[in-house]
Amino acid sequence: MSYKEKIIKQLRKGYSPIEAGPKEDINRIFKNAFKPRVDRNDLDFFFELSETNETKLKAWGFLGIYHILDDKNIIDDKKKLRFQKIINNLLNDKSEIDYFGGSAKISASLREHHVRRLCALNKLFIFEPLFEYVTSLGGKSDEVVGEIFEQVLTKASDPRVEPLIILHSKNISNDNFILKFHMINAFENLGQEIQFQKKGVITEFFKNCLIDINQDQSDSKEKTQRKIKLKRVVIKSAAILDLDLEVETLSFLDALEQPYDNLTYIAKKYKNNQKFTSILLKKVEESQNPHLIKDLLVAILIAKESIENWKDLITENLNKYQIIDGDLIEEIQKTDLYNEDMLLNLLKEGEKWQLEFIREFLKSNPEKLKQWLKFREELIQILTFFKGPNETWNKYPSIKEKKELALKLLIDLEWTDMASYCVDNFKNLEDTQLRKMALFFIIKFGKDELMLELKEFLKNDEESAVFFKKFWRNMENREWKFFY
Repeated sequence: MSYKEKIIKQLRKGYSPIEAGPKEDINRIFKNAFKPRVDRNDLDFFFELSETNETKLKAWGFLGIYHILDDKNIIDDKKKLRFQKIINNLLNDKSEIDYFGGSAKISASLREHHVRRLCALNKLFIFEPLFEYVTSLGGKSDEVVGEIFEQVLTKASDPRVEPLIILHSKNISNDNFILKFHMINAFENLGQEIQFQKKGVITEFFKNCLIDINQDQSDSKEKTQRKIKLKRVVIKSAAILDLDLEVETLSFLDALEQPYDNLTYIAKKYKNNQKFTSILLKKVEESQNPHLIKDLLVAILIAKESIENWKDLITENLNKYQIIDGDLIEEIQKTDLYNEDMLLNLLKEGEKWQLEFIREFLKSNPEKLKQWLKFREELIQILTFFKGPNETWNKYPSIKEKKELALKLLIDLEWTDMASYCVDNFKNLEDTQLRKMALFFIIKFGKDELMLELKEFLKNDEESAVFFKKFWRNMENREWKFFY
């Protein structure tokens, strides 16, 4: 028996798409029989497996092809033709493969099992065979076809795709919400690539999706979640594609009770729509959900030209719900709402959420520290303040938290011209975490003279020297990944 035959004999015993599955015997097959062939880039071997009539071998075959081609952009023309035939055979192969996903045994057709791997490969040599396959179906669709549309066909600026996806969208059963989800995402992809020729037909499909959701009587938890997910993506994609779903969108917003971060797309489309802004303001007033409030505030910032008291709404709700969010801060950056004086007041008040807000704001606007001299001076005062030896931090409300903010900002922004303050903080602070932050900055960003100053201090302070050595060892063990 040849070496190749021995490998094939092993592969016949079982199949797993991952190396560390729950079955030890199959793990050994993956490690000892499958992986060495992948490491050798033995594409012809896996082509041969894919061309057999044995389901397990075909499953291993395409898995190997995927691993080898996953990081390659080019295969020669002869192999390309052979591979395209394998693709066609795979997509028509409905034979079942059994394998373990975690502790559960899974059964799926080969085409279902491998479609995502197929779609992840280089579009240059999978687009045409996938297009030909979908075309050959005459409009019949399933979830595999939906995956192909969403992940491959609609991510290319090919004018042949629009009539093809429209044909397939007309033949989806009313309650197949998984496939409709794929198709909505696919239409959104395609709209980024081409100008639609049949925008009215596409709009009708979107509207019909919402009608089907509303008319479906199923109350199973799984189906309900699918309907919610589909409705949200329909509304978002319609706004991105500038489809005429105003009535449906405003109705959706009026009923909205849970966070919806895609509200930004809705706000960009309807920011000058009086009905939209009226509903927006009503939702802000009525909602008690801080996560939804955050999304509503982002929308208000986008539509601010149509909202007279937008500044008061933003500041009042930020204070009320203590919201710290990157998307919201990004929109705030586009306005002059939070200037130096505003941030300086937050720093002086020093509530925990205010300090966290300042950090997120300045991480997104690092140039402000160079421009805001008053704010910078306040940070320096914080860095140079130390309580007396017999005093407690309670005597100085929030100063410890402000020091923590200042040191975090030094690290976040690599603020090297402030490095000298870190030596004094390491020398004089007792708090372990604050000392670690100061020490990390000195080691990571301090210049030679600063390290020499630290070295001289450690010679005369045995306790700090022990602290330094322990910290250094921990950082080496963590590959200098410091969590602060």
